[in-house]
Amino acid sequence: MKIRIPGKSWGSRLVAAGLAVWLGLSAAGCAGTSASDDTSEPVTRLSQNHPTNVDLKHDLPVPRDKVLTMQVDFALRNQAEFDELSREIDDKKSPHYHQWLTPEQVHQRFGETADQYHAVEQWLLSQGFTITEKRYNESQDFIKFMGTALQAETAFKIKLVEPQYDRYINSKDPAIPDQFAGVISRVEGLYGLLQ
Repeated sequence: MKIRIPGKSWGSRLVAAGLAVWLGLSAAGCAGTSASDDTSEPVTRLSQNHPTNVDLKHDLPVPRDKVLTMQVDFALRNQAEFDELSREIDDKKSPHYHQWLTPEQVHQRFGETADQYHAVEQWLLSQGFTITEKRYNESQDFIKFMGTALQAETAFKIKLVEPQYDRYINSKDPAIPDQFAGVISRVEGLYGLLQ
């Protein structure tokens, strides 16, 4: 979807185009299956194509106190309406042809609500994470946070292992509370280089 911010430069248009790509990717990374995952709290596993070469019997666990930098990204809501609007904006026969939306308008119609955003933030804090940066009501909303490997494993119901001496990966897709299905699209930082 092309999104033009009236009166702005090509750079602004590129930022807006990046928003469209982000929204599409956010929608693609929406929640998957629901399960209880050995707690009484129902959870949903995110479908984000975690690494499949995990060997829990032979791979070393990541040190429990290893500090990870992570990020929660938010999902697109009203997907069908977003897809239809995208088609109409590109359709010369549509009354909405080239009626571009600003990032703020896109967020208002298709982004998470303030209540949803703050509920995710509070859940992360309740898991013992430290919020390091956050962005709301902009072109790409996120919450960046830090915590130990143990906190990440507990919160997202995964195991973190070292298949190679300098890397760590998650054993399966991260789990989130059911209330955030369709709100959180992705948890970044559950695999990477050990430093």
